[in-house]
Amino acid sequence: MNRVHTIEVSRTFPVLGTFATVIITVDQVDGQTLLFKADSLLAHLDTQLGRFSETGQLHHLNTTYGISTTTDLAELIRRSDTLVSTTDASFDPSLGTLSRVWGFPEPTEVPDSSAIYQALVHTGWDTRMHISADTITIDQNTVMDFGAIAKGYAVDRAYELLVELGADECLVEVGGEVRCGSSTGRIWHIGVRHPRNESLAGILGITAGAVATSGDYECFFMEEGIRYSHLLDSETGYPSRNSVSATVIAEDCATADAMATAAAVAGPRKAQNFPSEMYTGMIIITADENDNCETHEFGEIPWAE
Repeated sequence: MNRVHTIEVSRTFPVLGTFATVIITVDQVDGQTLLFKADSLLAHLDTQLGRFSETGQLHHLNTTYGISTTTDLAELIRRSDTLVSTTDASFDPSLGTLSRVWGFPEPTEVPDSSAIYQALVHTGWDTRMHISADTITIDQNTVMDFGAIAKGYAVDRAYELLVELGADECLVEVGGEVRCGSSTGRIWHIGVRHPRNESLAGILGITAGAVATSGDYECFFMEEGIRYSHLLDSETGYPSRNSVSATVIAEDCATADAMATAAAVAGPRKAQNFPSEMYTGMIIITADENDNCETHEFGEIPWAE
């Protein structure tokens, strides 16, 4: 088909407990069709991979303790297996039981320490997840939660579909996790939120790749002046205070998403030892007891001029 007129079209819609935005430049006659296909794919992945879906593959794994290796979830699990290892379990999807004890995503109070300990007994990716050629199984009473990578994985799948279908320029964003690229050399400007105010910590200029951010401001509660976030430490069972946010730039969004959570949990001292080939750049912001922030940068950060 000869391209006679290209336009930029976009759509925003709810998915994965947040909102997705898709921006593409395509033939005028193809635009809405491609947006519809991206919407349908994201809705499908939401059903299959979402923690709160009662019909999808993740629900099946958490209730029957096994799935086939041919499913979307199996692909996500294989990706997660590598990322758990490369982040020394700072990213660990086996913390579902612990997350439930804390009450996330709608926590109200600090759980009893004995409940936290009992939940930790049922966590640990390397001991609870079992991957073979034909099946994937988990131990009973273990709950898998892929909230720290599912959005990034869904972004990748939608982006790759749109490019395959002919989008000249494409950006897919789900809950702040972004993947973008083009055949035209377009530079996409992506803001990095400041974790302690409404301003931006900076703006990135990306021609192709992915950006993901995780922070203690996304899902948290305050008790006796202490902030407790969803960034749970698999060693202690309590929310990590090693950083207040982490942004990772990588080739794909699943990697960026998981590593952003891992970096936020680990903090700069430990995260600087993550394999450099896994990411392009990493921005970790820490804060003292007075919320005075310090920024730590690793790799190459494509700050916009």
